[in-house]
Amino acid sequence: MVRKRFSRSMLLVLTLVIASCIVHRVDIVPVDVSAETPILLSSPVKAHLIDGSTVVFPDGVNIYDGKVQGKGERFDIALENNRFVDEIALDDIAAMESFQTPVSTGATAAASTAGTAGWILLGGAVALLLFGSCPTVYSVDSGVELLEAELFSYSITPSFQARDIDKLGLQHVQDGYVELDVRNEMLETHYIDQLEVLEITHAADQVAYPDSNGHPILVGTTIEPVSAVDQYDRDIMSEVTAADGQAWSATSNRMANVSPDDYHDSLDFEFNVPKDSGEIALVLKMRNSMLNTVLLYDVMLKEQSFAALDWMGHDLNHLGNRAEMGLWYRENMGMTISVWRDGRFRKVGRIGDQGPIAWSERILVLDAPEGNTVRVRLSFVADNWRIDQVALAIDAERGKVRTIPVTTAKTPEMARPDIPEFLAHADDTYLITRPGESVQIGFDVGESKQPRTFFLASEGYYMEWMRSEWLTEEHRRKFEPTVDALMRSLELYAQKRDTYRDQFESIKVSVR
Repeated sequence: MVRKRFSRSMLLVLTLVIASCIVHRVDIVPVDVSAETPILLSSPVKAHLIDGSTVVFPDGVNIYDGKVQGKGERFDIALENNRFVDEIALDDIAAMESFQTPVSTGATAAASTAGTAGWILLGGAVALLLFGSCPTVYSVDSGVELLEAELFSYSITPSFQARDIDKLGLQHVQDGYVELDVRNEMLETHYIDQLEVLEITHAADQVAYPDSNGHPILVGTTIEPVSAVDQYDRDIMSEVTAADGQAWSATSNRMANVSPDDYHDSLDFEFNVPKDSGEIALVLKMRNSMLNTVLLYDVMLKEQSFAALDWMGHDLNHLGNRAEMGLWYRENMGMTISVWRDGRFRKVGRIGDQGPIAWSERILVLDAPEGNTVRVRLSFVADNWRIDQVALAIDAERGKVRTIPVTTAKTPEMARPDIPEFLAHADDTYLITRPGESVQIGFDVGESKQPRTFFLASEGYYMEWMRSEWLTEEHRRKFEPTVDALMRSLELYAQKRDTYRDQFESIKVSVR
């Protein structure tokens, strides 16, 4: 394992355990050493010390008077030579993490050698990071780097692990081989359970998109709307007819008038449907605004402070809490698609949140319209989306998909023949990456004389790091999935939305 020199002045230090280490989930917490009010954490925790040793507290800890107290077991830097302890000084701690059983084996992205542990130093600039995301994926097409996708964007705990499908923009395949760079660019720990490429071949005049269930759909011609308006009847045609990055967003006046009685936006589109158009489908290119980021960080985590550890470690693992949270999120976030039929708009589908970084393309097959026009409404929480293009596609059909597993993997340090096996199946064996790490994943797709489109299928989850500025000396507001929580998020988001994305884009952890 690569070992770098470290100093006590560093604000964040991350212990990387050996690749064969047993792990299931990690939530790492830079410690606020000024805490003086007693804080009880019931979740099992590990304290990583400045000298490289690790103390495991399986029954939780009490933080008081500059000390962490509990029944602990201390291991040296090689995770050996254990001895029992009942307290350690906060000044000696570099980071803390909560953990959970049952455990599964995992491969880390860091280079490693058996029986060793190492440290990666994150400089002061990293401590300025306010945001997180999920694994970001890049390709190189004809010498140009492309941001392809962000994976399982809102799978924020093991309980919400989910499969995700993203269309790849890669057009040119060299020597029958697709290589993707999977990066951890934020203050998170990523747990990647499965990666595979889906290939669909098609005619030269066809385009492929994933539907809301992740199935690739082929379409022929796409048609612009003849009208596009928001809920105030404002013309938005110029914002949504071309995939040019000039996307729709709510106006400042709209955000200033959000209230508990009026916090949803709706956009209406009308299309003329050609005769003999075959099956039709709605095509969208969009990404989320930063509202979800504010909801997660400012309301779910920061408002709870240290209590967020138990919220992630215990509360969301209970079926009732998980169901309540999942249903609330599904009802309030994402996008609802409705079609005008029998005198009113009727819901025909839903698209889940896609993430705020990479543009996402999705398709929804529609029933045959009444007459030669179709009216579609998109509705969602105010300003939750940036919508770049809305179009109607004709001659939609499901194509035949070929699945290609990971063939090779390497980190910047070395080839990693062990990693493909961890990514072959969704089986709770994870590739684990930490801030600044990247893995190049290769797929042997072979040669093809036909046009083809590739999709990346992924499954996993990620764990946010609790930033030091989020941690106070006492438990604060407990998160409850209510309209009030959503309104607090909207209010905070409205105050910072004009600058939040620029900060997000400009401050990232450098990958190695």
